[in-house]
Amino acid sequence: MIWYVLGLLALTLIINYLVLLFGFTELTYQLALENKDYEIGEEIPVSSLVENNKPLTVSYLKVDEFFPPHFNVAKNTYSLFIMPFQRVRRKYKIFANKRGLFRINEAVLELGDFVGFKSEQKRMALDQEIVVLPKKVELAESIVPLGALGGDVSVRRWIIDDPLMTIGIREYTGNEPQRFIHWPSSAKYGRLMVKKFDFTTDNSVLVILNVETMKPSWKPIEEELIDEAVSLARGVLEEFEELNIPYGLATNAYNEQSGGRGYYYHTGLGAGHLGALLHTLGSIHFRIPGFFENTLREIRRNRGNYSTAVIITPRILETYLEPIDLLARAVPRTVVIAIEDEHLADLSSNIIKYRSKKNA
Repeated sequence: MIWYVLGLLALTLIINYLVLLFGFTELTYQLALENKDYEIGEEIPVSSLVENNKPLTVSYLKVDEFFPPHFNVAKNTYSLFIMPFQRVRRKYKIFANKRGLFRINEAVLELGDFVGFKSEQKRMALDQEIVVLPKKVELAESIVPLGALGGDVSVRRWIIDDPLMTIGIREYTGNEPQRFIHWPSSAKYGRLMVKKFDFTTDNSVLVILNVETMKPSWKPIEEELIDEAVSLARGVLEEFEELNIPYGLATNAYNEQSGGRGYYYHTGLGAGHLGALLHTLGSIHFRIPGFFENTLREIRRNRGNYSTAVIITPRILETYLEPIDLLARAVPRTVVIAIEDEHLADLSSNIIKYRSKKNA
């Protein structure tokens, strides 16, 4: 009997030794996401796959998957018993409650022996990125013209008042400027008629987003203020896409891929173009960006082929006044949207100005 017990103990020790010695051999682990871009609060499907590609059982494997801040879970943990040549897939869902570029950097695999006396760990680099897009907003519910508690905030007004091509005649509704009345047609039909324009022909827009809220100082970064400006930028881009008006994007946000310089996208249209710009807006983080006045001067020097500039900024610092006015002289039409309206009225009278309803 004692020899049987000793033999069983010896066999257990051998199995323990082999489990720990070869446990990570031919054992693979992967974590996958269905997409790269998600909305705030949207469920993000996560799939983790463990494969044991050897003729030895893995008696105990613990997996710890770590997630960045602002997700509903900080760590997902589960344990597995894996037979030889078995594949085990685990699926679950997470979500984020804040805009940003997030990285899932690693998981920790812990291998236990047959009787639980000893374990070994292995760190697995993941390098998975998730971009959570800015909050969707409706412009009519978010901004108002300067000096008014209500009014027309449609981006059509930023383009339509300066049309480039007449494509027909239609009946006057009372909302059009009198200078658009076509008097010969009005006399012919016995009622007021106005010119009908092609508002998108040769028109394009550059949306210029500022994420600087103050000059370098000891004060905390104003993340909420920046996020509100980023969300407004999304709303403006989506409006232009819906109106089929070509649009581009420039911002002084820190760009890791270009050594810190901002982002610039030429004007375009389509789901792919919009998706790329929204991905950029979601990726913007709160690292100190370049000075906004330098961005404005560079845009003015490299004057692109766009007819309207839409500037979106958390607030207007005094150092912005001159560069904005100079850019407005170089562009047929300029619109400024500021979350806080300080210095907004100091801009040139030919600039269309809006402020956030939150500060109305």
